[in-house]
Parts: sequence; C-alpha cells; structure tokens
Amino acid sequence: MARITLPDGSSLEVAEDATARQVAEKIGPGLAKAAVAAKIDGKLVDLSTPITGNPRVQIITCKDKEGVDTMRHS
Repeated sequence: MARITLPDGSSLEVAEDATARQVAEKIGPGLAKAAVAAKIDGKLVDLSTPITGNPRVQIITCKDKEGVDTMRHS
C-alpha cells in the first residue's frame, strides 16, 4: 500500500502503483470527473501516472492555473 498526503495534510492509503486517476476516484466521483492532471511531489503529471511510495499528491482541475494551462495545451 502507498500512503499519500493530500494538500490539506490528510493522508489516504491506496494500492501500490494506483494511478492519479484512481486516487481522484477514491477521494470522490466529482473530483474524478473534473480532474485533468495531478501533481506528485510538486511535479505535474498525467492522470495515468502510477503512484509509489509516500508522495504528496494534488489532483488538478480546471479551477487550478495548471489545469487551465493543461486544457489549453491538449
């Protein structure tokens, strides 16, 4: 199991190699639907990126500056 830390400081356990999309789904269906990317330890990544270890994870939506930039470049 991987233990991730969310932006609010809470933690969440997910299966080792779970994707960023699966993390968003575990947090909630609304977030999963709105997700366009993720940040793993500060690095912007695709939602299909597997998560290993104990990173800090932030799900990015179009409400975030990085989300707007991602949508403009896709």
